[in-house]
Amino acid sequence: MDGTRAVAGRLLRAPVARRTWADLLHHVLALLLAVPGVACVLLLLAGAALSVTLLGLPLVALALGCARRLARVHRALARRLLGVAVEEPQPRPRSTSPLRGLGAALSDATAWRSVGFVLVQAPLAFVGLYAPGLLVAVLAETVQRWSTGRDDSAPGLLPLLVLAAFLGPWLLRAVALLDGVLVRVMIGPDPLATDAARLRRSRSAALEGSAAEVRAIERDLHDGTQARLTAIALHVDMARSQLRGPDAPGRAVELLDVAHTTTVQAITELRTIVRRIHPPALDDGLGPALTALAEQSALPVRTELHLVGARLSPAIETMAYFCVTELVANATRHAEAGEVLVRVAAGRRRLRILVRDDGRGGADPARGSGLRGLADRVATVDGTVRVRSAPGTGTSVRVELPVRA
Repeated sequence: MDGTRAVAGRLLRAPVARRTWADLLHHVLALLLAVPGVACVLLLLAGAALSVTLLGLPLVALALGCARRLARVHRALARRLLGVAVEEPQPRPRSTSPLRGLGAALSDATAWRSVGFVLVQAPLAFVGLYAPGLLVAVLAETVQRWSTGRDDSAPGLLPLLVLAAFLGPWLLRAVALLDGVLVRVMIGPDPLATDAARLRRSRSAALEGSAAEVRAIERDLHDGTQARLTAIALHVDMARSQLRGPDAPGRAVELLDVAHTTTVQAITELRTIVRRIHPPALDDGLGPALTALAEQSALPVRTELHLVGARLSPAIETMAYFCVTELVANATRHAEAGEVLVRVAAGRRRLRILVRDDGRGGADPARGSGLRGLADRVATVDGTVRVRSAPGTGTSVRVELPVRA
């Protein structure tokens, strides 16, 4: 009963739903973009016909470039109005000479896929607007004929036409879904090129991160711990020398106190360095470590942990712990939040982490190195990071990791 009521409610709300108007706006703009799309195709055909001359190939290259730019507009519309998560493909490499540039333009696979998309998109945009528009037009004509008494059968058809009018938004939505699939498949990034670029970025980030971490540990050991341990040795030697003199006890005790204090500081620094390599809290597992992290946080942290039976590799446990630590620290320092939710759930293949705060939002990975660095580290194990942080609505970060590195 509740399910039927929910379906009926969605059906009745469909004509005034925001999604319907977004789909309608997308179809209108897509139909307008079909005009320059057809022009690109005609220019391409003209260039192909003139390819036996020197003028033909530059026209083909120009048409391909225009189609590539038009596809960029379609991707932007799909992201804004349809909510399609499609990335930009790799840019065409710049050439040092006009001849090489012409060759690169003619062999640009993304541009040729854009031409194919333009050919398919123009009739699809027409159907997306024509079918719902025809329903509305027939409904208006029927109502007009019935109100003027010109058609006695109109009252019987009216319920069917009203039902069709309410089904029109779902037809819009179906065409929009098909358009979104075409955008991802035809003018989205090439999967092989994207995977190769992601692999290069993650490998580079891993190497740079490892090198930076090694340098940081070396600097801490050299400038901090090593210097303090050297000072301990000197003070102990001085204390031994003083114990052999006539005024031994007082001065020797003072030097030994200094040595003791320096030793405690050195031990503290060593513990800090060890925690950066492997947190001792993880000795009991990821769940207890995150619980302890929540209890020690300066901001109230609510945890929802579903890790029963999870078999996580040590590297994944460490990475997950550092991800949550960094995200909670970001919420504490920058978000002006009152509470943080940490939800961690482990499946058979993936570990899913959600860290959400109720702060001011507005976090942008492109403007800061923290979230970008986190994404680079997660990418080294084929993980993903997704950030949603509209201003005034808090920040939600979802991290997915494999259970085994």
